[in-house]
This record gives sequence, structure tokens and C-alpha cells, in this order.
Amino acid sequence: MIAGLVAVVALCMTANALRLRARLRGLRPLPPCPSGTGAGEETDFVLLAAAGVEVAPEVVRDAERYAGEHGLGLVDLLPRDLSVDGALDLARHLDFRAYRADPFGMGRGACHAVLASRQAVRDAGIATGTDLDPDELGAATARLKLCTGGADIVVAAVRGGDRTAFRRARLRALALVIPQTLALPQTLFAAAGGYLLVVAGLLLAPVPGLALALWYCALPALAFAGTPVRPRDLARVCATRLLHTPRSIVRTLTAPRTRWERGLIAAREEARPRYRAEIDRGVARFLGPRADRCPWCGGTPRRHVVARDLLQGKPGRFRLDRCADCGHVFQNPQVTPEGLAFYYRDVYDGLGDVLAERILSSTTPWYLARAAMVARHTRPRSWLDIGTGKAHFCRVARTVLPGTRFDGLDFGAAVEEGGRRGWIDRAYRGEFLALAPDLAGAYDVVSMHHYLEHTTDPLGELDAVAKILPPGGHLLIELPDPESRFARILRGAWVPWLAPQHLHLIPIGNLRTALAQRGLEVLDEERREADQGPDFTTSAAALANRIGLDVHRPWTRRAPGRREYARALAVTVLAGPLMALAVLLDVLTLPLARRDSNAYRVLARKNLG
Repeated sequence: MIAGLVAVVALCMTANALRLRARLRGLRPLPPCPSGTGAGEETDFVLLAAAGVEVAPEVVRDAERYAGEHGLGLVDLLPRDLSVDGALDLARHLDFRAYRADPFGMGRGACHAVLASRQAVRDAGIATGTDLDPDELGAATARLKLCTGGADIVVAAVRGGDRTAFRRARLRALALVIPQTLALPQTLFAAAGGYLLVVAGLLLAPVPGLALALWYCALPALAFAGTPVRPRDLARVCATRLLHTPRSIVRTLTAPRTRWERGLIAAREEARPRYRAEIDRGVARFLGPRADRCPWCGGTPRRHVVARDLLQGKPGRFRLDRCADCGHVFQNPQVTPEGLAFYYRDVYDGLGDVLAERILSSTTPWYLARAAMVARHTRPRSWLDIGTGKAHFCRVARTVLPGTRFDGLDFGAAVEEGGRRGWIDRAYRGEFLALAPDLAGAYDVVSMHHYLEHTTDPLGELDAVAKILPPGGHLLIELPDPESRFARILRGAWVPWLAPQHLHLIPIGNLRTALAQRGLEVLDEERREADQGPDFTTSAAALANRIGLDVHRPWTRRAPGRREYARALAVTVLAGPLMALAVLLDVLTLPLARRDSNAYRVLARKNLG
């Protein structure tokens, strides 16, 4: 039995090594240009390198030529002899071919050196001529790719800098949809999982376990065979991997913090007293009076679920009621405007800006599907996206409808940033209900993507949008689906409740009726196409985050000490089996998921009469 399990582990490790090898083979070596080409010429590119990294002039010249030939605004220079750990970290997190083909995601790379266009450097607000630590270069790379669509990672003769600090920075820079303060322990403990399986095999079944251990040591050689990366420590790591892995994990976790990392923690600690003062006054004051009637139909509300803030882990309990007559789900009592300001703070801006940017930059398929849904029915001249944030959707939708003018509206400063980036033609900052009278008849299409559930009066919002749409104009709405089976299974742990931000969750039948009452005919609906991802996995990740993975969150009672770090360590260890179980449940319920969805999308047209 144990020997069979050891064989399964060996097969899984082999499959993973082959997967990493396939990714590494997707890297391109930087081609040399003819001797003397471009020497002494002024270029439109700037080299940004981390302190201690050396890039020869001829490598810079080759990178400039490569960028020009391929129309790139950003080229990440990955050292050819990058360490085994560094190269495998990259391959675990990044599909290099997909990265090259994706013009919309944030930048991620090796944190050694990048060549960027001068315009992108200016647009990203990055100071040149200063020494960057590897974390600062990683943050700069993320912003630079947002300012220039074309980017690539190439293997080059870059020297120096491959120290433990670079691995810490690289792991944070590679984090996609988790807070960067959590990227380090989560990634390292995931890597430790395979090592622990090998140790368990040696203890429980020495003979097959020894074979597994030897194969585990040889796997890096398999992963790098036939790739352009030649780690200088490959032979040493293969010979000593059973000792190297735990030593590398400990060294990475205990390495001194970089300047960027210290600044991030300092910003969180600076916010702690302000949060503490507000929380000490009690969060119950953020709840208004209870409603005894459904705000949608006037029916009788019944207790549905009690949810918590799974996104940030801020204190508070939020009751969601469901109307016994129409099925409308709403927060009752509702969070006050003061409470919404408290719970929205540092989610999409401030301390949460980078994470929000990463999440919004990683959902391109949804943006394309929304735009394609409209394109099947009309080719609009002008489009207003309400609740646009920094206008990530508009940036992508332009590729589907290149002749359409895209404007955005939001109450936060993010919409102005979207305007500065050129992702929207005009930025409206303010509340839609207040600005609506000035927008009448100006747009062929209006969209509200995951917006209505955040509003205090969704019916009033629909009244306003029906008034500003011209006859024949289209309205695109996307919302969480409170009728999802997974909402009933997961109860308060279901992520799309998103308490306390989501005030109203509208069944699709209710929305159809409300649109018809306002002279809007439903043309198209999508459910599975609008699904926001696996429910069990996202709920498990949110639950682990809620329990307390992030020791530096500023709304906890005190600055982290040994007890808080020990708790975070314990939660991280326990999160592994929890996430594995969640993934298994998502796989087992896949037939159910194909008939269900946690969100829906509706396109309606205003009647001509």
C-alpha cells in the first residue's frame, strides 16, 4: 500500500517536472546583434537594474534591438545562470509563452534587470538614476507592463544579484491574486510539501522511499534539460537536494528585509493607530436600523445567512435576509455610509491598491466575454462603464470594439487614474445618480459590471440608467447569482456575498422584471460564461485569510509579535490540507458547476417606442 503511494508521488513529481520543463522551454535566449550595430546611438529605452546586478553594454544593445524588432515596451532580462531555486520559482508561477501573448496583465519577472521604453517609465512614475532593491524593481516591473502592452522575458548574460533577497522579492513579484505579504510563506510551504512527502516515504517504506529520494534529487536536471537556462548550482543542488531544500526555505524566510519590504510594513503600522481608534469605538455603530420590508418588492424578509468580511478580515458580523416573496437578498441592517467608508478603505486603493490591480489585471477572459456579448448585437459608437475603477475592462474591450469611444464613471480616484493611463477617453468622478442628468442620450451602451450589488438603491440606479439611454440603446449588467447552489452549500463562507460591500443580491428573474418595467427588453443572458471561478477553492482561501495569515494587517489589535507569527505559521500549514480538500471538492462537483454559476450577465435594449 505504502509502496504504491510512493509510486504515485513519484509520478506526480515527474509530471510536475515535465510541466516546469515545458514552461522553461518557452523562454527565448536574447539573440546577439551584429557587432557594432547601434553603438553610441541614443535610444528610446531605459535600463533599470537592481543593486549589485551588472548588465554589459552589448547586452543592453541586444535587448534594445530585440524590443524594437518585436514591438515591445518592456524586456525582462533573466540571467542565464540563475539559480535552481530562482528559475523553478519563475516556472512554477509563470507560463512564459502566455505572458508574452498577454498585453493586459501586470508585469512579473526575475527582479534583476529590465529594459523599458522611456515613455513607459515616465507614465509609471519611476525615478531613474537611483539604486533599486530587488523588491522595488519587481514593483516597477508590475507598473511598467500596465503602461506598455508588449512585454517579454528573455534569457541574457546578466551577472550578479542572485542572492536570497532576490528570491524573496521574486516570490512577491510573482504573486498574482494574493497579498504580497503572504506570497513568501505560501509559496515556500507549497514547495516544502513535496519535500515532506519524500521524507515520509523514507521513514515509512525505506526501500521505495530511497528510490523516491534519489529521483527527487534528479528532478531538477530533468526540469532544465533542453532549456535555455543553465543554473550554475544545478549539479550541487541535485547532489544535496535533501539538505538544500530545508536550508533554502529557512534562509529565504529569515533573510533581512529589503527597503521596499520595510516601507510596506511601516505603512501598515502607520495605519494601525487610526484603525484601532475606530474599532475601539465599536463596529456596531456602522450598522443602521433594521428594515421590516423587502426593499425590492415590499415583502417579508427572513434571516438567510450571517457573513463576515472575508476579503480583508475586518471585524463585524453582517446579516443577510432573503425576501420570502421575491427571493431578493439584502443586508439587514445595512451598513451606514460611515461604515462603508471604513470597510472600503484600503481595498481598492491605499494599502490594497497593488492586490486589487493584480486581480483586476488577471481577469481578461471575463472582460473579453462581456465585450463580445455586446458585439454580437450592436457596434456602439460610445460606451459608458459605470463602476469602472481604473478602467481595466475598457482597456480590454477596445480590442473587441476598436471604433468605440469608452468613458468611465466611479466615485473614487481610481477612475482618474484610468483616464491618465488613456484606458478611457473621459473619466467621470462621482455618484452615478448625481451625474446621470448630464449624461442623457450620450451613450449607445451603458454597462454595470458587479456594480448594482454595491449600491444602496439598485432600483433607483435602474431608473436613472433607463432615463439616460436613448431608444435602441443597450444596457449590460453582470451580478453575483444569489440562487447559486454553492451559495446554499457554503452559506456564510460563500465569497460572492462579499460582506459588507454587497448590499443587494438580485435573482435574475427579479432583474428581468425590473428591466421590462422600465422599457428594456432582454436580448441575451449568460450564466456559466460569467462564472467567477471555483467556489470551494476561493472560499477556502478566503477563510484562511480571515483566520489570520496576514500578521501585518493594520486593523488587528496590536503589532505582530511571536504569538502572531506563530499563529500565521500554523494557519499556513493547516491551509495546505484545507486547500487540497477544496480543490478536490471543486473537481468532484464539476458536473454540478457546469449546470450552475455564481454570477450571471444580462444584455437588454431600450424599446424604440
